Amino acid sequence: MKRNFLVALLLGVGLTALAEAPPPAQGRAGMVAADHALASQAGAEILAQGGNAVDAAIAAALSAGVVQPAGSGLGGGGFAVVVDGARVGVLDFREVAPAAGHAKMFQDAQGEVIEGASTTGGLAVAVPGEPRGLVALHQRYGSLPLSRLAAPAIQQARKGFAVGAHLAGAAARYPELAPAFFDGATAPPERGVVVRRARLAATLSAWARSGGEALYAGSLADDLVAAVQGTGGVLTAEDLAAYAPKEREVLRGSYRGYTVLTMPPPSSGGAVLLQVLGVLEAWDLNALGHNSSSHVHLLAEAMKHAYADRARLMGDPDFVEVPVERMLSSERIEAVRRAIYPGLTFEKAYYGLPVDPGQDAGTQHISVIDADGMAVALTTTINTSFGSKVVAPKSGIILNNEMDDFVARPGVPNAYGLIGREANAVEPGKRPLSSMTPTVVLDPEGRVVMAIGASGGPTIISSTLQVLSNVIDFGMDPQEAVSAPRMHHQWVPEKLFLDDGFPRDVQDNLRARGHEVAEWSRFSSVQLVVVTEEGLFEGASDPSKGGGPAAATPGSGGR
Repeated sequence: MKRNFLVALLLGVGLTALAEAPPPAQGRAGMVAADHALASQAGAEILAQGGNAVDAAIAAALSAGVVQPAGSGLGGGGFAVVVDGARVGVLDFREVAPAAGHAKMFQDAQGEVIEGASTTGGLAVAVPGEPRGLVALHQRYGSLPLSRLAAPAIQQARKGFAVGAHLAGAAARYPELAPAFFDGATAPPERGVVVRRARLAATLSAWARSGGEALYAGSLADDLVAAVQGTGGVLTAEDLAAYAPKEREVLRGSYRGYTVLTMPPPSSGGAVLLQVLGVLEAWDLNALGHNSSSHVHLLAEAMKHAYADRARLMGDPDFVEVPVERMLSSERIEAVRRAIYPGLTFEKAYYGLPVDPGQDAGTQHISVIDADGMAVALTTTINTSFGSKVVAPKSGIILNNEMDDFVARPGVPNAYGLIGREANAVEPGKRPLSSMTPTVVLDPEGRVVMAIGASGGPTIISSTLQVLSNVIDFGMDPQEAVSAPRMHHQWVPEKLFLDDGFPRDVQDNLRARGHEVAEWSRFSSVQLVVVTEEGLFEGASDPSKGGGPAAATPGSGGR
């Protein structure tokens, strides 16, 4: 245990002042919150046409793949949690390893991990799931034709859109790729420049006409396979043809009387979220003070235990036994509570080997609640920024690098600093472990009151947790909850990352308890929609990616 603890600083001192947050977006006919304002507007447009929450989420996801291509698109995959009255559904359209994939594919002859092999180039590409996944979601819950849902994204791609600050910054890091990403580009576009993606517009049209199948067979599929194999990959036409989304059982928990419906494995997010919430429920967080050093210390210690369980135990449940029930058992949660000391943290050897996490890069999240109370939390991703950096030339699709979410070698970190064991090793047809945490919350009467999720690698889980708690424990409105400073700890590295906005006395107190504090700007982008007691829809988006919620117009939405 750390011994440099100062008894005089046992209790948290100093509260972080909330950044001056604008009021949340409000409406009475449904709300969409996405990582890009244009994606939110696409979803709201579909609600205005009489579409339901799933229709709106699909339209927003397609739009996000156009206007925010660094994070998601048809070359990736995702998860969705849907609540429609008493009907609760979970769809897993995560990418899968190609048939030629194996546990040592990213190691050299000496067993050392080949740098960059799992993140850049064709070998990093897993079989995309989004094209069939969004169609499967539509078949189960949608109401409007796919052509209507794709129309906003097609228009944005064909007519052009202004590049936002987040996309401009991401594109500037990969200048050689600009011609592949944007029509007629010879250099990365600057903020405010209008760009077009005509090839992708045609691909979206083909996706809608074919019910997604154009990306799994035919000329567009051949183009995709050629792009992957031409850059060293092993994905085949047979891999594409064999891909199928999967329905899974929702992971259900409770927190202070609310029901939390979230994603099961191969997402690690739901189990980690519910374990930490279970631990926190024994404390009066208001008494500790929001973002006081005692509050942050408690969050950090609970997260360390949960992320350690993630690394040791979790993988694709179709390939390995994932003991989620044991992770969330009352015995395990009580054991974690007993292991947390108010003034101490432990040495790194207690938790594991130190590695550094990566910054937020890929992934997009969309939260929607419509006028009938149907709720969707939909997270999609191509993993790190611009995925594998491989673009299928005919379709304009940017392909994922989800193979990096497997374990290249047990104990060796991936791009986000996460380590794992054999449970998350590469196997043919296996889904890599994910941090995506799409979540819907019901009030004690069983009514939908929140749809929430985030982008940002492993910080998805910690950010979703804190924003959810900000609403339930501290009574914040959505924009306050999203704008408040956040922290992150993922067991390894032994670093407590603090968002901008934590006072110096809180940081000093945490150091006195033994934490290695590292300041870090906003880790993730949370998208939140809530329903107030008065039936008003309120939405909030993190501003870091240019996100902004959009309300459906009065008299629209629902079925």
